[in-house]
Amino acid sequence: MQPGPNDLFIVGDAHQRIYDNRVTLSGLGIEVRGRAHRLTVSYRTTAEILRFSTQILANESYDDFDGGLETIAGYHSPLRGPRPDLDGFDDREAELGELVTAVRLWIDSGVRPEEIGVLSRTKRQTEEAVTALTTAGLATVRLKGTGRARTEAAQMMTMHRAKGLEFRCVAVQGASADMLPLAAAVTSARADAARHQQDQMRERSLLFVACTRARDALRISWTGQPSPLLRPDGAQLARHSPARSPEQGHQAMLVTEGGDPSVTGGGTPDSPESSASG
Repeated sequence: MQPGPNDLFIVGDAHQRIYDNRVTLSGLGIEVRGRAHRLTVSYRTTAEILRFSTQILANESYDDFDGGLETIAGYHSPLRGPRPDLDGFDDREAELGELVTAVRLWIDSGVRPEEIGVLSRTKRQTEEAVTALTTAGLATVRLKGTGRARTEAAQMMTMHRAKGLEFRCVAVQGASADMLPLAAAVTSARADAARHQQDQMRERSLLFVACTRARDALRISWTGQPSPLLRPDGAQLARHSPARSPEQGHQAMLVTEGGDPSVTGGGTPDSPESSASG
């Protein structure tokens, strides 16, 4: 390919690679060395959500689409909000019951139903969440095709379907150890160690994508043991904590941190969710 002025513009985020399409730009005849620029500011989610999401990517190396290594250092957000809520339950019924409480609380606090995304690792988990919400009298819609549904209902989908979308409030439910990573999606280390590592990274990126769909509030729940991807440092996660509206979570953040919602998140090593990435 012969270079020319303003002939090509590419935006990408290797941390959001959730499929097996692995290529290098130079291998396609696209020369980017010395011509690339990292986007480091996120205007689509809060510093708290980005900081949490970055932890999911800990201890992994991601490429920069041209054979080099990408770094998460320097990414930040000027937006502030509550820390993500992490809720563990002893059984699935209790988890789904609290999901209903959280969605209803978000709606009662002024969040429009279509601004709520409920994300699951599998279609079966999505169906379970749909049943729980509709039985409780809450409107839901399963996303199909592309884009968001233009209806006043909570948007229900798998994590893969959520890529490229964003919502004011997101509930990632069913994030249990036996579902993330999903065994059926990960090659055995004994069969192929390199492939096993790639599959694990893809599952990690999938959870990262799911969490960064949230603009104002993020809630993650599981039954039994939490996914190890949620605690890369091996830290113990709290069991059940009550659902909160975005405003309640923000007030809790101000009390515990003595913070000011006008303070930026600059300088913190948040996630690589840039202003131009999807």
